[in-house]
Amino acid sequence: MITNKEYYKITGDIVADFGTTITNPIIKIDVSSTGVESSGVLNCEYNIYFSAESYESGKYFFKAEKDGKRLINFTYPIENVPGWSWLAYKEEQRKIIADTFDLDIANVVLVEEPT
Repeated sequence: MITNKEYYKITGDIVADFGTTITNPIIKIDVSSTGVESSGVLNCEYNIYFSAESYESGKYFFKAEKDGKRLINFTYPIENVPGWSWLAYKEEQRKIIADTFDLDIANVVLVEEPT
């Protein structure tokens, strides 16, 4: 379960499990840099939600499709986010989402939950 306090509103479509198209979904992502020094990749876990209402109720559509295959969790090259750090990770996650799901970064908007 992803427990961080931010998510990303998407403007556009993502093809999810079984070919279902979700318009303007929400993505919650957790990116781990554990082992990045030796592997060169960040480990990414994510959930896709149909809407803000489904996000608030905890109902997510499990995973997306990429290149005709189910994308469970994925890795992302650290070299593609050279500013990756504790201070910049929220903005860098926007890039990771945009690149992974073939979106324009302007269509990936960070939303921080109240603490």
